[in-house]
Amino acid sequence: MKLRFLIIFLISFAVYSCKDASANEIKVVTVEEMNTHLQYGNVQVIDLQPEIEYNKSHLLNAANIIYDKDFRKKLDKLDKTKPIAIYCTTGSVSPKAAKILNKAGFEHIYILDGGIKKWIAEKREISETAKF
Repeated sequence: MKLRFLIIFLISFAVYSCKDASANEIKVVTVEEMNTHLQYGNVQVIDLQPEIEYNKSHLLNAANIIYDKDFRKKLDKLDKTKPIAIYCTTGSVSPKAAKILNKAGFEHIYILDGGIKKWIAEKREISETAKF
């Protein structure tokens, strides 16, 4: 009887542990994977670049939320239950921002590997004028 209880407990623990681990995920994605998320997913796209860089080039429909000391305060307008795709210029800032998003409760966070420079290098479509 004790063995049966132990087995049930361990299985339950494993199932709930896996569920909690996948609830808040940060995933680095390739240009191709990001393109797929943008085309088929209901994803919020956030450009972390300074405004000048954003105005030079950004992904279509990307909102510019600059990664700075006030970044946490700017997250209120985003939906924590919807996936969020973030990128910066080269991919070096995005992991830091992703950790903040994760701690703030965002469930699915995608980071564009190599940033917008890699996106452009692979000749993907960009926007060159700010929408906001």
